[in-house]
Amino acid sequence: MPAQTLSGPYVQVAAICTTPLIEQQGLLSVIRIQDRVQLAGITEQMQPQPLNNLWLTIVLKSGEMIGNYSLYITVVSPSGNRTDGPNFNVLFEGQERGTVLGFPLPFIVQEQGLYWFEIKLEEVVLTKIPLRVMYQKIQMMPGMALGQ
Repeated sequence: MPAQTLSGPYVQVAAICTTPLIEQQGLLSVIRIQDRVQLAGITEQMQPQPLNNLWLTIVLKSGEMIGNYSLYITVVSPSGNRTDGPNFNVLFEGQERGTVLGFPLPFIVQEQGLYWFEIKLEEVVLTKIPLRVMYQKIQMMPGMALGQ
């Protein structure tokens, strides 16, 4: 199959971070980009856990694309399971115009290992964002209570 040549959109930013900020002047700051997360628990095997305080930030520039399109997020787990994430309608107005998306990561991890967040425009994968989830059992001391 021949390589598909895209004339846009172009990925300017695709990151998992703790804080995306859009200032009054419209400037975007992406704070604390992360590709690894350490989770802890009291069991040998990791239990399902939400990824709190993480945001997915995507900035696309139109290039030659003009019009409304659907943007899809698909999460691929370390074991290869695919989960549909949120999807968005995005508008491309051509050239340097584009779209900025920043939203909390709506995802519960089920296993440790490397997750991939596929960013697709219609049926074309624009990019993938990695996130490695590491799990460690907490060693409980005698007399220690959770939540203290």
